[in-house]
Amino acid sequence: MVLTYRMRSSISLALIAVASLAQASPLNERNNGGQNEEQKGSQPSVKIQNGTILGVDIPGFDQEAFFGIPYAKPPVGDLRLKPAQPRDTPFGSYQATDPGAACYSPLAAQGMDFNAAWNQSEDCLTLNIVRPYSAKDQSKPLPVAVWIYGGAFVSDPGDQRYNGTWLLDAGNANGSPFVYVSINYRLASLGFSYNKALLEEGSVNLGIRDQYLALQWVQENIAAFGGDPDRVTLFGESAGGASTLFQTLAYGGRDDNHFHQVIIQSGTLPQQYANVSSPAAVAAYNNLLANSTCISTMSDSAAQQLACIRSLPIQTFRQLTATAPTGFVQDNDFLQSPSSASALNNGAYIKVPSILGANTDEGSTFGPRGANSSEDVLRLNNIPESIANATLAAYSNDPKLGCPYNTGDYQLPPTFGPPGTQDKRSQSIYGDIFVDSGRRHLAQLNADAGVPVYSYRFNHVPWVTVSLPFVQWVSHGSDVPYVFNSQVNRTEEWLKYNLPMTPLGQGAPIADRALGEYMARSWAAFIATGNPNDANYTSGVYWPEYSNGTQNLVWQTQGSIVEKDDYRKEGIQTIIEGFWSS
Repeated sequence: MVLTYRMRSSISLALIAVASLAQASPLNERNNGGQNEEQKGSQPSVKIQNGTILGVDIPGFDQEAFFGIPYAKPPVGDLRLKPAQPRDTPFGSYQATDPGAACYSPLAAQGMDFNAAWNQSEDCLTLNIVRPYSAKDQSKPLPVAVWIYGGAFVSDPGDQRYNGTWLLDAGNANGSPFVYVSINYRLASLGFSYNKALLEEGSVNLGIRDQYLALQWVQENIAAFGGDPDRVTLFGESAGGASTLFQTLAYGGRDDNHFHQVIIQSGTLPQQYANVSSPAAVAAYNNLLANSTCISTMSDSAAQQLACIRSLPIQTFRQLTATAPTGFVQDNDFLQSPSSASALNNGAYIKVPSILGANTDEGSTFGPRGANSSEDVLRLNNIPESIANATLAAYSNDPKLGCPYNTGDYQLPPTFGPPGTQDKRSQSIYGDIFVDSGRRHLAQLNADAGVPVYSYRFNHVPWVTVSLPFVQWVSHGSDVPYVFNSQVNRTEEWLKYNLPMTPLGQGAPIADRALGEYMARSWAAFIATGNPNDANYTSGVYWPEYSNGTQNLVWQTQGSIVEKDDYRKEGIQTIIEGFWSS
């Protein structure tokens, strides 16, 4: 999959704005009572090999946080556009009291950088750790959850929206506390540039390599924070879910014991990888050289050209690469298979217990607009000719049957382009290509391999206090704030930064709050025991393993239910055979 400018422009606003629904609580917002008063007030500290990490106390949640811990050398100067290197030098005492800088996003140039409120920097390879008080008191180390944020690999919501306080609180409520980690990784052209020179140097797929190094850091250091390196759950949503999958493919599916189970929310892999010899890649590289001081190196060696590019001022580099194609490349090292489809089908991935899920109306958020004919539907969705007729036959042009579903003749507003008469058909196909086919295919592969799998469909329109055109249905990202059980609404801050407010904030219906509590406890239970049914929630529904009749748990406020995973059976199977069989 190549993340072109056109694709980034159409999906990034939706993905980021919806992702920013997931807000974590202010650090002192709630008082649980019954805490050990002797543990409050003093600054927490943890010793690791590099030095002493000093954090912050969160007495309202019986938690401690350590923000902005560097896990790699700053990827600047000569280390720009190179695989991250471990931070191996001592630093004495490190004040981990504020979140680290967000990784640069290209969206500022497009006027839709939702992370402009947070400091951004090229030096951004940090991680955050939040732990319950019990982590330092228990003789037995606690399970660990590592969150990878989404954002189409171009934007960084790795801030306090995901600090994990309420999710950790759900673990405590279950009686099964755990340690929470969230990581930063390089984005867009700094993290996913590709061309022949970078490939030959081994400097591609940098963003997902960053994640791998962060997981290695967790293995080496999390025990000092009270975490168990042998019980790590890796999870993420959208690009974070795809990243989680990429880590299962890393080095040909080699298991380096970095994680032991996964949760993948609306995340699927690109079926095919980018081509470094494509005209777009060659043109972008030549444009970078020609429009910078590096033009003088165009006749020099690739090493000299890259050295010049690495010496460019960061703002110059960002400006000249803002619209360059980015993506994932077979490098015969980190990504060894010719495609993610072939890796999965050949079993070249780490098979671990998993939760896999999607939202009902995935295609509504970023599906292509302007389809007025069957030809438009095929073209906009890049449908292979081999399955064109079968796809059109499987997806009706009746708007009542299209995405967003159960909305009758309703047509989506022209938020991301002019509407077309066959948009709902097109968006149904796109959502199944982009998310649901990959979820169902992976669930079937793992179930057939005897690996425990729990599958879900989130089917609730989030309650929000700010109207957004893409959250009037169960769109991409709708499940995230419920998983994080984000029960606080910082109204003034959200309005100041033009961010949507949390669906679970002040004034939210009791049913929404209950759904958030239920989902957070289920996720926390899976993190702790590998079984989401171990949630200490009295009104919960039993969630069967996928192998037991290929069933989904349907999350909704009007009563969650179990369904057969056979919706759009013919269409999704056609897509699996056309996109995932190679």
